[in-house]
Amino acid sequence: NLKPRKDFATKAHISWIEGENGVLMLRDILPEFQNEKGSKLSARVIFKLPENWRIITNEKNSEQNSYIVNDIDKAVFSVGKSWRKNNFSVGKANAKIITFGSWKFSDEDSVEFASRIFESYSNLFDAVPSENIQINLIPIKNQTGRWQAETRGSNVTIVSGDMPFETRSKQRLHEQLRHELFHLWIPNDLSLTGNYDWFYEGFAVYQSLRMAVLMNQIRFEDFLDTLGRAHYLANFSDQRISLVEASNQTNSGTKPQVYSKGMIVAFLCDAAILQESKGKRSIEDIFREVYQKHNFGMKSQNGNEAILKILKGRNELRQIVENYIDGTEKIVLANYLDDLGIKATETEFETRLSVKGKLKSREKDLLKKLGYNNWRNIKKRNKQEQ
Repeated sequence: NLKPRKDFATKAHISWIEGENGVLMLRDILPEFQNEKGSKLSARVIFKLPENWRIITNEKNSEQNSYIVNDIDKAVFSVGKSWRKNNFSVGKANAKIITFGSWKFSDEDSVEFASRIFESYSNLFDAVPSENIQINLIPIKNQTGRWQAETRGSNVTIVSGDMPFETRSKQRLHEQLRHELFHLWIPNDLSLTGNYDWFYEGFAVYQSLRMAVLMNQIRFEDFLDTLGRAHYLANFSDQRISLVEASNQTNSGTKPQVYSKGMIVAFLCDAAILQESKGKRSIEDIFREVYQKHNFGMKSQNGNEAILKILKGRNELRQIVENYIDGTEKIVLANYLDDLGIKATETEFETRLSVKGKLKSREKDLLKKLGYNNWRNIKKRNKQEQ
């Protein structure tokens, strides 16, 4: 039964066909075969399609509408006849964007955003996660601003209500791509097991926000406002459990707080590394180390244990890990930001972050690493290039 469910959120995660388009994910179409835990199941799959329908996928095509699938859990197929395909390449990676329906951004916008973001992450990790990437962009009517997405293997599926204006539509697309493309590397290209989404979701949200400032998509004030709201949400719950325990809970209602707290912990780690190294290193060094030590092909390990080992290996992060990842303490931002040039004001109803009025030269240098006054630097560089 491929009829779309009423809840639009499921459309990014399960198979459906609607009108002349659809997305098929073999995991929920094929029977559940018995296999050893952790092993992959391969298959040869033949599709019988309506007239003039086509298939776009990353899977190996053996003959017309016949595919050799290496791992059925990760296989995604776009089917139909009224979608548009645009290609781009970054290094050894070839990517295609499959666009359904109409948006306020153009196809050229989606290609530009995706290629720049993918290139940025490729430089960060010094690797491409796959030689073939597919991105599905699927609009939903009457759901302004709401979106769901999933990155499965090397396939990104974004289901979203468009925004009312072109500028905001572009900004939302950029946000979605920043977050979902990160998952092509972490966790999808890692050999780590277990639930450690406090890291691969919480830290990913922070990295996406950080990149938004550096790419001049948002202001530094927006960066601080988002962190302030996340801090308030992270400390809102009266339930005192560690981030690792919270990640392993099956109650999905706790997940927003897990991601918010993970995001704030990532910010604290970034601040600590920047201050300790005098701006020479950052949170990106953590992501790079995780990927280099645990990318796909390395020996499988428990995700929580592997990530915590890397974090605890840095003296400046040990207390943060003990208090807020392993521990259950409430996060007090003011204890970590004084030398960064950021002031934290916490009340019963909100957390407000702001740049100090008078900054020392060292504080200015560290804030620049986070993107402070980045728009001025870009403007200055553009004038010099002209």
